[in-house]
Amino acid sequence: MKKFLCTFYLQADLSNEFWELIPRHRNYINNLMREEVIITYAVNGNRSKGWVVINAASEMEAAELIDRFPIRRFFHYEMDELFIFDSMIGAPKLVMN
Repeated sequence: MKKFLCTFYLQADLSNEFWELIPRHRNYINNLMREEVIITYAVNGNRSKGWVVINAASEMEAAELIDRFPIRRFFHYEMDELFIFDSMIGAPKLVMN
């Protein structure tokens, strides 16, 4: 399985329709994360740009996944195949509250 980085650029004026789609969009993202199709998902602080790392067999498969995002009509994106993708190694740290 290859890894792809999708950088997406959100529209400047986000309508009420966009915000109403967020719960459905988060559910979609969370399901793909549980299935380990999406590895990471991030949006910057001013909500203008985001990044998604995807496991897919091809760039076309990754793009098809992005095109099914519920908020798809509110952004454009660039896709890059990753040569190296490293993340934290080991078990998550236990936090005692």
